[in-house]
Amino acid sequence: MLSLLKMMKGRNLVNALGIPCWLFFIWKGGLYYTIFMLICCVLALGEFYSILEKKGAKPLRWLGMGSTVFIADYYYVQPILTTHQLLGIIIFIVILTSFLELFTSNENSTLNISSTFAGILFVPVLLGTSIDIRQYDLLMSTNLTFALVVSVWACDSAAFIFGTSFGTKKIMPSVSPKKSWVGSISGLIASLIVFYLFQNQGLLGTFFELKDAIAIGLICGVIGQLGDFTESMLKRDVGIKDSGSLLAGHGGVLDRFDSLIFAFPSTYLYIHFFMKF
Repeated sequence: MLSLLKMMKGRNLVNALGIPCWLFFIWKGGLYYTIFMLICCVLALGEFYSILEKKGAKPLRWLGMGSTVFIADYYYVQPILTTHQLLGIIIFIVILTSFLELFTSNENSTLNISSTFAGILFVPVLLGTSIDIRQYDLLMSTNLTFALVVSVWACDSAAFIFGTSFGTKKIMPSVSPKKSWVGSISGLIASLIVFYLFQNQGLLGTFFELKDAIAIGLICGVIGQLGDFTESMLKRDVGIKDSGSLLAGHGGVLDRFDSLIFAFPSTYLYIHFFMKF
């Protein structure tokens, strides 16, 4: 019990500082939230590239950062692009990356090019969807971004508390040896409860039915945890505990977004492809 309280104290310190800041930018929305998420994406991408560099890769960092700015702007402005225009932009980035690699003296060019694209796809393309979702909030008068963040926090907290206290059978010991089935199921239930309460109180707007709330609750409770496992897999592969050291003793930005990095884009796909509005 004492060890649990000590761990919770550390987590509460980060939450006490980080949660109000994030909630403030969610509340402000628009350009304020976009800039906040852009900064988070740039920091997270830098950490992701640092992980890849431990495997011998030398990604083109500045190109990844420049692409992050473009992607954040795309999610914010939401321009109407044809399939050919969007593919044209992707083709241009691919050609530019390959061309620039020609003029470097780095070895492992294939690895370098691949790692550059991996970072762009894994961080700004996925995490940047939160900007689109916040714009959706403003358009449809919902609080979906807030609900997603609360749901993932509830999932993480429930999984930690119940898993630490009662979990014995580990869910994926080779990737994350401390996480248990009890904790995972507790986190899923917590996510579903949060979305049920949001929908029941009308905080998700008139377009969200109960089935939509349940679906996104499942996304946060299942896919969100898979995002957590995925980042643990990447860190374990290079032998590190945290993705960065920005938050002393509590990891980096990528660690704080590990669950949301899959939950945001999965929700993005759901509202744009499965919801009728």
